Amino acid sequence: MATAKPPPYSSHHSTPSVDIGRSVASSASPPIYSTQPHEDEETIASTPRVGLTTPQGTFIRQWGQATLILKDQEDGARLPTYNRHGRIIGEVGLKNTDKVIRVTAKLHGHMSLSSADSGSMATTLVSETQVLWKQHPADNPTEATVDQRCPSILPIYIQFPHFYEVQGKNWRLPPSFEATFLGIPALFVRCMYTLSITITRTRSYHLASWTTNKTYVTMVNFRPRTRPNRPIVLLESVFSSIKPDPEEWLQVVATMGVRPKAKMKPIECHLFIPSVQTFALTDTIPFHLQLCSSMSSLRDLLPPYSPHLQITCPTTSSKIIADPYAAECTIRVSIARQVVVEVNGRRRFRTFTIGIGKMWSIPPQVAVMDYEHGEGDPFSGDADADICLDWQGEVKCWGEVTSGGFSVGNLIVKDFLVLSLVPPFPRSSSLVPLQLSHPIKLVTDSWIDVDALHPGDT
Repeated sequence: MATAKPPPYSSHHSTPSVDIGRSVASSASPPIYSTQPHEDEETIASTPRVGLTTPQGTFIRQWGQATLILKDQEDGARLPTYNRHGRIIGEVGLKNTDKVIRVTAKLHGHMSLSSADSGSMATTLVSETQVLWKQHPADNPTEATVDQRCPSILPIYIQFPHFYEVQGKNWRLPPSFEATFLGIPALFVRCMYTLSITITRTRSYHLASWTTNKTYVTMVNFRPRTRPNRPIVLLESVFSSIKPDPEEWLQVVATMGVRPKAKMKPIECHLFIPSVQTFALTDTIPFHLQLCSSMSSLRDLLPPYSPHLQITCPTTSSKIIADPYAAECTIRVSIARQVVVEVNGRRRFRTFTIGIGKMWSIPPQVAVMDYEHGEGDPFSGDADADICLDWQGEVKCWGEVTSGGFSVGNLIVKDFLVLSLVPPFPRSSSLVPLQLSHPIKLVTDSWIDVDALHPGDT
């Protein structure tokens, strides 16, 4: 099959080149490339580098007889943090090396899962031991050479493995993760990694001799980094971005039903979210919500002074005051996390909120209200008339969320974007409460490299 060749370089940019010891004729030189566009250029698409630059700081942990120094860490970090396939590089300093016969470093990781009605299970994720120094038996026990004395500074090099094995199947190492749920049944989940330094010394008394071990332990934060495959494309608003870039937005449709024999129309819900569906923990996720139904149905969902109907007064720039009854929002967009645990053949799960969004109404409004007297009904008019209400909003994970979703056999952590519609009086309302859950993926890093760090990185 024929292969097309790239066009030759233009001779317009030709420059003569001179080699040492000989002359080379003028030839066309390649164009000058740059990561930043020139004045007459613009970036159409770009793939950022994988991962951030390696930190240049050190992590120091001091004990009574030993000091641990780990390199490639953020300055002032509470715990040393490592990426997927990360390398623990550093050194151990010993305060007293007398009678030391062995020094070891061990990277240990384990996953503990417990359910009150199913029992518990523990899985070893990592168990890597490195002998930093050990005393070799001398040919003549009475000889004490310099080589037999333990150095005061010992280097460390341990690498995180790629996988761990359970029942013949390989799984990627889960990030450091901990969750406790005190409901019925209670659930406990913990994925923890530690680095321990063990110093072995000889002790003697008269004719008896023995060895003693002293172990120093520090926790290690394992945080595999991942980023989305493309950015969130947003112009001035979500609504203005849908038409020029429809492929960048996903429309999720649901219907808020009505009770039997109710003389109301169901409410059609259209939720627009970025089609990439993969977001960083620090990303602000934009969304657009549209509700379409009759006047009477929307009036049953949103009272006249609902916070979701507040608009800014064009003359006084003041907002309509919502009464206490309407303080509880009937429309909410949030991020939910579900933790699924399987112990002894029984599967249990818990779902909890990790971020609540904020939203604001987009004009035109349904009707013009009397701003001077604070009176008026935004749904005044024909009760059977079909109307549409629009909101724009954004939602973001709370700062205490430090890990994205993952799946490692008996433990699954997955995330959802949740739209909840609940009438003010659910029992007496003709509308049936709606909860729409759409799966998304949360990762550690944003597609765009930013200087700001997530709280889990510090």
